[in-house]
Amino acid sequence: MPWCPKCKAEYREGFTQCNTCHVPLVDTLPADDAPPAQAGSVLPDGMEKPIAVYIAQNRLEAETVCDLLRGHGIVSIDRPAAFRQIQAYAGADARFGVEILVDAGQTAQARALIDEMKHDLTAQPVDEDELARLAEQQALETPPQPVEDNASFRLLPVVLGVIVAALVLLYFVAI
Repeated sequence: MPWCPKCKAEYREGFTQCNTCHVPLVDTLPADDAPPAQAGSVLPDGMEKPIAVYIAQNRLEAETVCDLLRGHGIVSIDRPAAFRQIQAYAGADARFGVEILVDAGQTAQARALIDEMKHDLTAQPVDEDELARLAEQQALETPPQPVEDNASFRLLPVVLGVIVAALVLLYFVAI
């Protein structure tokens, strides 16, 4: 099967040029030892070789772990866990979790911090009364939102009146 040497797309037999890149197709791709470059991805300062150290279940957990790592001076980024497998087909998909990446030189320290955080969370039982108190306190601290005047509700009686008048008029015309 022919391949595009630039974008690495596979084509059916009979094609001679890539639709996207407009370059001639080749029968086999050259061996590429370098990891594939991710379009538009830029590593933050201090990160040369990203290594996945943890897969969070959701975005909130990922942000919590990244904040913990950054608080200890570890540069970290997150991305959808199925990034390499499904990005080209379906985009970012949260069903697979969120991958936390750190520089290769900081993986041991990052994993130790994450393990310590997980241990602290499992060691402390969840107190339902304390959670309820915290939720109530947060609700009281949240400033009240101003009530918006919705003009569409003021027009509702007018619209209903027009509809009723039209129905009455149709009734008398049909008789």
